[in-house]
Amino acid sequence: MNRKLKSLLAMVCVLALTLAMSVCAFAADTVTEDEAANYKSAAETLISQIAGFSDEEIENYLAQDDAFTTATMESWKSVKDELGAYSSIVSQDVEKDGDVVTISTVAQFEKAKADVVLMLDLGQQMYTSMTYSVQYSLAANMQRAGMNTLMGIGIVFLMLVFLSFVIGLFKYIEKFQNVGKKKAAEEAPKAEEAPAPAIAQSEAADEDFADDLELVAVISAAIAAYENTSGDSFVVRSIKKSNKWHRA
Repeated sequence: MNRKLKSLLAMVCVLALTLAMSVCAFAADTVTEDEAANYKSAAETLISQIAGFSDEEIENYLAQDDAFTTATMESWKSVKDELGAYSSIVSQDVEKDGDVVTISTVAQFEKAKADVVLMLDLGQQMYTSMTYSVQYSLAANMQRAGMNTLMGIGIVFLMLVFLSFVIGLFKYIEKFQNVGKKKAAEEAPKAEEAPAPAIAQSEAADEDFADDLELVAVISAAIAAYENTSGDSFVVRSIKKSNKWHRA
């Protein structure tokens, strides 16, 4: 806790000193060497102090209700594992645009270099932002590009596999269609076989007609024998059933 308070007090003192010097030079259009030196010193102190914060201290600062503090800590937290411990300042540059002062710093860390940009608003007399960005080496950039390429190829390959799977399902769709057509073809002949009873009735009529011919022949022979004549001298035109035989 004592370390945290000391770090916080040191940051406040640095910010207050820098802002006091900035207010005096607010009316000037250019930055003097002394002003630039103060800006650079303030930026270096902030970079060094923030790099020494523990994870617990970073989380405590993130919980504060201050936009500059939380944004700065989030930026540092996102790159601190890639940078490691703070080592030294490589180069610094100060630019002034109206009432906005930008302090650009290239800092050397244990694992890599980083660009740190600190912005000061003289009109509001406060720091507005502080961002960190890692300077990746050519090998690191090639590695990142290779990983992005592999991810792209992997995604394309997975999409091709998925499309192949979908296309492979088309054969089952065709089978289902063929089954439906086959059922329809099997049901069609059954509907055409419906007139079969009429054929049966026709066959029955033919059988009755044959029986009538036999009956006519028998009756003709009986009459010819009774009349003692030839069967060619008369014609049987109709046969009707009679109940007289039962009464006899």
